[in-house]
Amino acid sequence: MGRSKHLITAFTVTAVGAALLTGCSSDDPDTDAAGPAASSPAASPSAVASSPAPQESEATEYVEPAECASLGLASDKKLAGKDLAACVTAAFAAYGTGTEYMLNADRSGTTRFRVGDDPALAGDVDGADGSRAKNSFVSLGGEEWIKSDGVWEKSDSKEAMDAELGGKYRTLSDPQVVSDIVGTFATWKVDTEKALISLENGKDTHAWRITNAAHFDYRGAEMTEYILWIEDDGTPVGAQSTSHTGGAPKTVSQHFYDLGEPVTIEAPAM
Repeated sequence: MGRSKHLITAFTVTAVGAALLTGCSSDDPDTDAAGPAASSPAASPSAVASSPAPQESEATEYVEPAECASLGLASDKKLAGKDLAACVTAAFAAYGTGTEYMLNADRSGTTRFRVGDDPALAGDVDGADGSRAKNSFVSLGGEEWIKSDGVWEKSDSKEAMDAELGGKYRTLSDPQVVSDIVGTFATWKVDTEKALISLENGKDTHAWRITNAAHFDYRGAEMTEYILWIEDDGTPVGAQSTSHTGGAPKTVSQHFYDLGEPVTIEAPAM
């Protein structure tokens, strides 16, 4: 997985447990990681309406953050949650931009994101009836827009967006959620071997599979398993959460790719 470009996935985030749709996590790390890639849609170039002033990032070189270098990733190593979360936050910030594919039960979507002083999101999400990329959303400059039934409308809040898109999709698509969840639990463990991750841009990479050492609570949900996949240099490539809120287990999977590549995120023409 090339690392020549940069600017900041992939599986995250607020109120995750109540947000996720029913699903099950595999015990096989390679199976878990490959799951989203099998059914991922291509990113839609028409996620937002055209605007006379698109905001496009310029790619720059990725330099491994000190927060990631200090982790000393190695087989079977234990990591403090606050240190791992700091690495994820710093890595996304170092890249600045990227694309995320999310699989929430049988509903999937693709989101372009920008992090830093001017964070933004724009994506397409399957409809409740299974229609591919039926709905779109934009989060930019503290404002939210959503397109359903082919019409763009201003949204009152992130919560209203979640209700419209389903599965807390707007909330979960924010890469900062990954750091939020990881930082909630004290101890994480690196697997003995790296896992092969097949990303939606057609590239494969081998990444460390890091999991929670025990169940933990995240905003009212029991997080039974959270998996984070990161490369040697701290690059986040995937995440998967399985949670319980009193019912069946709910699973959300994410892949992060094209990190550091330019993205265009603009307010839709109304």
